Amino acid sequence: MKSPAYIFVALVLVVLFSLVAYRVSVHFAILPGDAAPAAGTVAAPTEPADQAPADEPAPALPPARAEALDAIGRSAAVRAAVEDYVRESGDWPQSLSQLGLGVPGDHAGGPVAGITVHTQGVVAVSLKPHVARGGVIRLTPSRAPDGAITWQCRASNYPAATRLPDCR
Repeated sequence: MKSPAYIFVALVLVVLFSLVAYRVSVHFAILPGDAAPAAGTVAAPTEPADQAPADEPAPALPPARAEALDAIGRSAAVRAAVEDYVRESGDWPQSLSQLGLGVPGDHAGGPVAGITVHTQGVVAVSLKPHVARGGVIRLTPSRAPDGAITWQCRASNYPAATRLPDCR
């Protein structure tokens, strides 16, 4: 009879091998739309030869940057409400309730855990823990002399947002 230690080591090795095999298969998976033609075959042209090729699609953003853009995009309705409030009252809102937009969790979705409004109309987008533990994107409004409102983006504990051109 074999020692229990050998059986335990063998079991651990099998589990580790299974995890590595799974990660490799997920990493190198070919999705249905990404299938390459088989070796030795020629892919069928997708455009007639007399037409110019269509513009290439923009390269996909890394997932972390896409989530950062999604989080900022989800704040658009709150930012629009802040702008409307300022135009109507001439003052900055201090909370979501002043805007009639409910509670922070009402605006959760995707990478966003909640959206709040702080003093001076600052919109704070809190991110879910799996996206950025403790990450917050702050969108600060400023009013130009002509009345136009511009937004400045700052991020804390969320490096993907700081790599966006308009967010530091």
